Amino acid sequence: MNAQFRKWGLLTGALLLALAVGCSSKEKTAEAGQETTTQVATEEKAAAPASAYTVDETKASELQAQFGDSAPNKVVVASVAISEILNELGVMPVGVPTSTLELPAAFKDLPRIGSALKPDVEQVTKLQPDVILGPESIKTSLDKQFKPANLNTAYLPADSLEELKLTTVVLSRIFKKEDQANAFLVKLAEQEKSSVEQASGKTQPKIMILFGSAESFMMMNENTFAGSIAKKLGASNVVSDVLKSEETYISLNMENVVAANPDVILLVAHGDANTAVKKFEEDVKKNGAWDKLNAFKNDKVKALDYNLFGVASVVKASDAYQQMLSILYS
Repeated sequence: MNAQFRKWGLLTGALLLALAVGCSSKEKTAEAGQETTTQVATEEKAAAPASAYTVDETKASELQAQFGDSAPNKVVVASVAISEILNELGVMPVGVPTSTLELPAAFKDLPRIGSALKPDVEQVTKLQPDVILGPESIKTSLDKQFKPANLNTAYLPADSLEELKLTTVVLSRIFKKEDQANAFLVKLAEQEKSSVEQASGKTQPKIMILFGSAESFMMMNENTFAGSIAKKLGASNVVSDVLKSEETYISLNMENVVAANPDVILLVAHGDANTAVKKFEEDVKKNGAWDKLNAFKNDKVKALDYNLFGVASVVKASDAYQQMLSILYS
């Protein structure tokens, strides 16, 4: 009997030992699995691209609401700036604006719908778009032309660089292209940071930006494309900071020019930029104010490249930064 009990005791002990070893193995396997999962999650988080742009979600929601619950299949674009954004996102419209400025190469064979300000409504109607994308700044004008034809429209901000970034994010959400948008905006943020660092520590000038032609100019504030680029580089826009105007464009008069006394005067001119500069200089000299202005004393009346600054362009922002840097701080 004692021998039998000893035998059972040995068997029971061996069984308990096997169970203990098995449980220990499972616990170690579980712990290892948990560590692996945590490691993978950490690596994935580290690998994910950082958000390159802080979105005004209230404004973004308002803009997205124009599109309803589904992305449009057929899109007509009445804006060069928005056309460029669609190209960056890999979205192919069915019609694009007629423009003297170069459109993305991928769009060269697409139907033209006329200029952004005066589109050919009949041509647009033939394309049967689900929506026409236009800039917010000319919404009233475009609505007068498209609404009578029962054409659906959506308007997006496209004047300043910050507005173009917002529009890029909104369109990426509509067309499920967030990865493309973030990659593009991350690259832009790096280029922007480099430009800002080059301007850091330098004397920040007062600037006046004029838009128009030799016949007529308007002054632009910091909420325009050229204005937003200059502001990011530290320049003070006299329309916003000296004249205290909240209007994007205000009429030019020499009293304002003299009162503001900008260090730099920049012209975004249609046509021959050199002719526009000469005409402006002549007008200032006739007024008798030229010898009082810092911009003239320091030879800082310059024409900006119309291909870079004539139309707001998120894809040309890097080059725009470099030209603005060379003028403001050279």
